[in-house]
Amino acid sequence: MITALIYFSGANQSLFLFLHLINILIAGLVFRASGGLIIALLTSSLFTVVSVLGPELKALNYFMILGLNNVAYFLIAGLGGYLSEQLFKVDTQLVQTGFSLKQMQELNQFVLSNIPLGLMSFDDQGTVMQSNQSLHQILECPLGTADNILIPFPELKTLMDQEVNRGGEQRNEIVKVIGNQEKILGLTLTRTLNPLSGKPLWIGLVEDLTRLKKLELSLRQSEKMAAVGGLAAGIAHEIRNPLAGISGSVELLSQTTANDDDRKLMKIILREIDRLNHLITEFLDYARPEEPPREVVDLSSLLKEVLAMTRLNQQLRQDVLLEIKIVEPNLVIGKKDKLKQAFLNIIINAYQALQDVAAPKLSVETSVNSAGKVVVRIKDSGVGMKPETLRRMFEPFHTTKPKGTGLGLALTHKILETHNVEVSVESALGQGTEFTLIFPCPPA
Repeated sequence: MITALIYFSGANQSLFLFLHLINILIAGLVFRASGGLIIALLTSSLFTVVSVLGPELKALNYFMILGLNNVAYFLIAGLGGYLSEQLFKVDTQLVQTGFSLKQMQELNQFVLSNIPLGLMSFDDQGTVMQSNQSLHQILECPLGTADNILIPFPELKTLMDQEVNRGGEQRNEIVKVIGNQEKILGLTLTRTLNPLSGKPLWIGLVEDLTRLKKLELSLRQSEKMAAVGGLAAGIAHEIRNPLAGISGSVELLSQTTANDDDRKLMKIILREIDRLNHLITEFLDYARPEEPPREVVDLSSLLKEVLAMTRLNQQLRQDVLLEIKIVEPNLVIGKKDKLKQAFLNIIINAYQALQDVAAPKLSVETSVNSAGKVVVRIKDSGVGMKPETLRRMFEPFHTTKPKGTGLGLALTHKILETHNVEVSVESALGQGTEFTLIFPCPPA
């Protein structure tokens, strides 16, 4: 079509000559170098034929113009092909870069979703910009973009003010009641600038330290009790020997005296000596190292046996409502007599805590968790414990009972520790106490 326009308008003086150049350039850009050269060759051939067949005088300058036009066609074809190749390379690089960015974004999202730490970013007003699933699980509430983190987590406002004054990265530990459970949270706050808007940006890492703190407390308690036990065991042996001599001497004196008042005093002495001997025996049982358990024990039958024994104990309250959910069988590696002693101490303590409660209730439940470990929960609706009592409940000689020795729960803790049982206790005044015992998986 362009060649026809040039032919009828005069090959050398035509206003449409530039259309050939544009056509070749577009062909080179669209079809790359090979397409541009083919169109340039076709254009050159048609233009040469039209020029030769035209009526113009064939002078030397005519052939020079014809040659220059043909050269221009091929130069434009080469230029269009070069530009097309460069555009193709840039397009390929952009596609690869976009694909890499998408992969990095997906990897970043995957990492954020699966790290065990809660992660969040928010502005000075608390508006959430990003948060991960771990944070939702720790705070037990979903957080979306544009939600305000200060609503479920108002403690952050005070910490943010402190961070502005102190500067730098700061780590805090806070105690927060989430649901019905008290959690210890480790919080790391960093204040920086948003690279997009230039406004202040807060980045927070939240970690649930509750279980770790309980393990640390249990470890410190075990170390303290081991040190106290080792020291006091030697002293207890030394006390026992003179007690035996005193007891024998008092018995001989009681046989030689005829005075009733003296005999009553000697009976009191003997009774107190027996009580001291019983206390020392309990303490030596506590301080004596235990051998690792090797027997197979069914916790279900053991718990039923212990509950039957406590029902027959007339010194305990008999109108307690029992809720028993024991799954059978629950096999663990342990020592039956020692475990019976531990469960008996816990359940008797639960009964004693229910002594003055209007609606006494005791529940004993067993289950198997996702890791295949046997979990025993013993919960009462008794008077509960103060935080100070809860912290010291497994310490030797610490008791709140008028006639208690303070060794029952200490010995229980040692038995459970020998069986590698994870022990956690939750209690509050007026709300009762719950023991959670997690036994290790028995060998196949």
